[in-house]
Amino acid sequence: MDDGLRIKYQSPPLRFVRRLTAAALLLGGIAMLQSGCSLGVMAGKMLFGDPTITCAFTTQTGVNLKKVDEKVIVVCTTPDSIANDYPSLNIDMLEGISRRLKREDIYIVNPNDVARWFDDNFGLVDDPTMLALEFKAKYVITVDVETFSYREENSANLLRGRSNGMIRAYELREFGETEQAVEVFHRELVSKFPDNYPVQSDRVSEKTFRKQYLDRVSEQIAQQFYNHKASEIIY
Repeated sequence: MDDGLRIKYQSPPLRFVRRLTAAALLLGGIAMLQSGCSLGVMAGKMLFGDPTITCAFTTQTGVNLKKVDEKVIVVCTTPDSIANDYPSLNIDMLEGISRRLKREDIYIVNPNDVARWFDDNFGLVDDPTMLALEFKAKYVITVDVETFSYREENSANLLRGRSNGMIRAYELREFGETEQAVEVFHRELVSKFPDNYPVQSDRVSEKTFRKQYLDRVSEQIAQQFYNHKASEIIY
């Protein structure tokens, strides 16, 4: 072949590569702003893969509950104002969180046994130490739900989930001849779904939407205690 017809390949200049990367990041950011987190997560996976995120509990305490052979108790409490509209919320959330943690091979005390203990103690516990000692558990996770709703405010036919509360974890430690549950983790629970627009009640029943939202909140809480993929994060 005539040398004059040969095309010599040259790698693109570094400046061009940097500009291309910056443009991809910018497009990913625009996708997040315009279409919610799902497109942003997809763009992030394309660029950086799907890394494992260290959960908040491990980050704060240095303890990986999946790797320690210790019992963990989960407790959920709700105020009377919520119980009147959704009497089984605390039990349903307790079971949902416990099931997800067990799925990750975390040693969870049977939630039915915990619920039975609460019934025998008038539904009250002033000190998580009592629970830890009763079930010979090293850790106690408490979820105090302050607000939980699944109907859009000031609307009769729109659905949107909102909840607030506090997530805490206690570790049973020895102090001389006694043992005491000490708070080692806390994080505020803030949830809103869908984030952009509410759901029309003629598209999904209240009961179905409530179940879907409870599953979402339970997953969000459980994720505080086990490592997970970046694409699985629930905000």
